[in-house]
Amino acid sequence: MNSTQNRGKRTVTPAPQASPSLGAELKAARGRIGVTQTQLADLSSVSVRTIRDLELDLTQNPRRETLRLLLDGLRLTGVQRARVEEAAAGPNGRGIPAGSLAPPPAVLDPTIGRERDIEALMGLITFGGHRLIRVVGMAGVGKSRLMQEVAWAMDASARMPVVWAEPEGGPTGKPADRLQAHVAALLRGDDELAHLATAFGSNDILLVVPDVTMSPGSEAALRHLLVQCRGLHVLYEAREGSKRGAGTDYPVFPLSVADRSVRPAGGEPAVSPSLRLMLSRCGSLEREALADSRIMAALAGICRSLDGIPQAIEAAAAWLLLYSPDQLLSLARLNPFKLATPPGNDTADLRAVLEASIKSLHPRDLDVLRRLAAHSLPWTMAQAFASPEQFGDAALSAIHLLCTRGLVRPAHWDAAGTPTFTVLNLVRHLLAESAAPAAPALESRRPQRWQSPASVESPSYAA
Repeated sequence: MNSTQNRGKRTVTPAPQASPSLGAELKAARGRIGVTQTQLADLSSVSVRTIRDLELDLTQNPRRETLRLLLDGLRLTGVQRARVEEAAAGPNGRGIPAGSLAPPPAVLDPTIGRERDIEALMGLITFGGHRLIRVVGMAGVGKSRLMQEVAWAMDASARMPVVWAEPEGGPTGKPADRLQAHVAALLRGDDELAHLATAFGSNDILLVVPDVTMSPGSEAALRHLLVQCRGLHVLYEAREGSKRGAGTDYPVFPLSVADRSVRPAGGEPAVSPSLRLMLSRCGSLEREALADSRIMAALAGICRSLDGIPQAIEAAAAWLLLYSPDQLLSLARLNPFKLATPPGNDTADLRAVLEASIKSLHPRDLDVLRRLAAHSLPWTMAQAFASPEQFGDAALSAIHLLCTRGLVRPAHWDAAGTPTFTVLNLVRHLLAESAAPAAPALESRRPQRWQSPASVESPSYAA
């Protein structure tokens, strides 16, 4: 049975006839704490007559303030409170029929190197009890694509209905247009809590918010929605982790690259996830590359120069129409940012993002970054500093910050099983430019450094 059939047959909520009425829920809640209607009236400031009429289902659609006073008087929280609120909304307001939800955007290309991330995120949502999850990482690392894969896998497996929050103005399916409009309004600061709380109810449902700059107000609104909807899970992306401490940060790093210091027998570079991505974008070159170790080495070097950043690798693959892998590797060593920008695109988003991230660092953290960039090979935490007294809480905090900003990334595990890290090659280039005299720095950005194919020498693969 395919996902469309599953989606049409399952429902987000129990059948209305199986749900107790508001009167039955209120009477049961009052019985659990052992109070009479008169005592509840004293606790809640709601009249005995109103309480009696509600319990007898003589009054429908009570005022929101009346219901709040009763729930506070009954000391209801969590799922019990949500059940009464759901009953008060009536059968037409208890959740969303799953068949009315438009499916998440289809994944058209194979996902490479993110299999563990997809499995881990699905585990956090389904089994880990994590309800607010931020997918954290630098620009171009593939956060939106990863979230799309997770949403599609959750929807196809029928584990949990998925609401994909399209950005305002984006293409949406008609069945979910109104719901997505309400979500978009909530994220921009409008008061949509009551409508969405009624729509989502207390059932398990996954709200995926991709590619949205989340303001403090937007995240606060999502937190309030999570409080009201006990089964709701929210997955959204961010450039860095939250300083509030609530929720779960899931860091996403660039794809791993073939490390120069770890070579298999024969000296050929390993087929790392970043190299697999490059090969998948090379078209007709892929079959030739797999049979030619020199081409494979050049492509692996390009991936390493671009730090395994998926967006940069896909841009570099487009340049293979004009340059051979050998020439492209030489050009990557001269100006990797040019290679990370697709042909015909004059913007340098990746450069701008990294420059802004470096500029925002505290001088103390920037000093740590410069010292770490002096290490040409991946380093362990113990190797990061010249003397033991430099290795303290402040240094650990700085490295953690640099990792969350995407300026430092995990590399591999050394022979002793200790994790190693490295400063991004692109970051090294920016630091070198800022440390160079003014004239050479300007010269390095002139177009003539982007040489013609005839003037580019073949690279050496010994490094």
